[in-house]
Amino acid sequence: MSCNCGHQGHPDGCCCNKKPATQYIGDIPVDTLDSVVDYFLGERDIEDPNTGNVVRSFVRIPGGKLFPNANMDNVTALEANNDAITVPENQVRAVYIANIANTPTMLYSDATHQTAMLAVGELANMILVQNCGFVNLPNGHEYTPGLQYYAGENGEPVTDETITGQKLFIPVSRTKLSINL
Repeated sequence: MSCNCGHQGHPDGCCCNKKPATQYIGDIPVDTLDSVVDYFLGERDIEDPNTGNVVRSFVRIPGGKLFPNANMDNVTALEANNDAITVPENQVRAVYIANIANTPTMLYSDATHQTAMLAVGELANMILVQNCGFVNLPNGHEYTPGLQYYAGENGEPVTDETITGQKLFIPVSRTKLSINL
């Protein structure tokens, strides 16, 4: 008996569409992209509550679970002390803290004021900021992966380094930014 694929002699017919239930981890290809992957493959022992047997199973681990701010651990909420700071959805802004009338006040970075952190979102009259690690924007962002972004006017990220020369981040995937202040 022969298969459509050219295999010969299978006693139970064609094997072309038969796949093993599990695959040896060594047979899985290595990702060579220059970006953070959305999922990682892992192995896990899962106990069957009915039989008590332990079964080794493959699981997909979301990439966000492995990065510093996946659970907002690396993000801090600060008072802006003014209403001038806004963070558009799925974007970030470069900011610094100034002492105005003895009150710490968050302002956008510019050519004369060095970026201290990125404003990554807003939450109940607070600005979420982060200054290291990976920024996780689960709904995606508008930045081009692989390009270096710099602080522009009003803290807006731009690819033109001549405006301020202050490095901010490099997008490493469609949802992650690698901060390099």
